[in-house]
Amino acid sequence: MTTTAAEVVLTNPAIAVAQRAFAGTVAAALAVGMVALAFSDEPWWAIVLWELALLGGVSVMYAVWSSAGRSAARTTALHAKGTTATAEVVSSTKDFDGESVTHDLTLWIPLEDSGFEVRHQCTSYRDQKHLPVLVDPSDRTWAVVH
Repeated sequence: MTTTAAEVVLTNPAIAVAQRAFAGTVAAALAVGMVALAFSDEPWWAIVLWELALLGGVSVMYAVWSSAGRSAARTTALHAKGTTATAEVVSSTKDFDGESVTHDLTLWIPLEDSGFEVRHQCTSYRDQKHLPVLVDPSDRTWAVVH
């Protein structure tokens, strides 16, 4: 059993497929650009710099691809094994960065025999005293249902 609670970012499987399709398409386009660039008339040092930049873009697209799939899988697992609960908002702090407001929340998620405290950041908190959560008590994964 996991001793620390892990938040799951709820991801719609259809959205994850769209993110993966986008990342795959962009990565393929970057790879084509890398091949075309290798045969260009640019100086060798410019080709190396551009190839490194494009390789960085491919790396970012791989990160998008893998995180979308992982989030969707964790969401599916939580929906399959989790139960709904009502988390109590223990404390909240508002942070305004000049453009948007982010709330840092401390929540108490009750379980049948105990409970645990977690931290959650969101932009959709409206000073509620309780928030609906989906929690799997066996491995302490949880998600706020906004």
